[in-house]
Amino acid sequence: MYILGKKENTMKNKKKQSPLLSAAKAVGVILAFIFPGAMAIPAGAGIMSHRDSYGDELWAQGLLLLISGAAMIVGALLCISRKELPNILALVLDIPGIVLCMAMLYKIADHADRAGWSDKFTMEPISEMYKERLIPCVIPAALILVTALVQLFSEEVTSARRQRKKLRTERENAPAPPIIGDDSQ
Repeated sequence: MYILGKKENTMKNKKKQSPLLSAAKAVGVILAFIFPGAMAIPAGAGIMSHRDSYGDELWAQGLLLLISGAAMIVGALLCISRKELPNILALVLDIPGIVLCMAMLYKIADHADRAGWSDKFTMEPISEMYKERLIPCVIPAALILVTALVQLFSEEVTSARRQRKKLRTERENAPAPPIIGDDSQ
C-alpha cells in the first residue's frame, strides 16, 4: 500500500529473523553487560582511582581498560540492529575493544606479577584475579563479531546493497539535463 508516495512498512516486507540469531544477539548483549560492563569497566575505574599509588602509566592502562569495556558494550548494543551501518560500527568498536582489553590485561597482570601483588587472605596473585575476570570478555566479543558478520552478509542486507548500487548506477548513467533552456515555451 502506498501512502503519500512511500511504501508502507508491513510485516510482509521484512523477513523474519532466525531465532538462533536473535538468541545470539540477546546473549551477546547480556554477556557484554556482565563481563565488559561489570568486570572490565570497574577494574579500569579501580586502577584509575589509585593513581597516586600506582602512577601515571598504570592509570593510563586503567583508562584504556575502561574505554575497551565501553567500546564492547556500545558494539553489542549496535549489533541489535539489522541494518548495515550499525553492524559495521559494532565491528569497528568490538574488535579493537577486545584487543585493547586483552592487551591491557597482559600489561596489568605483568605489572601485578612484577610488583608481587597478591590477595591478603588467600595469597592468590592479583594477576590471576584479573585474568579470571577479564578473559571471559572474549565470549560476548566473539558473539557480537559473529552476529554482526552474519547480519552484514545476510540476504536482506546484501540485496539492499545491490539495490542501492543499481540506483546509483542508474543516476550516474541518466542523461544530463540541457544546459541551455528551451526557448520554445
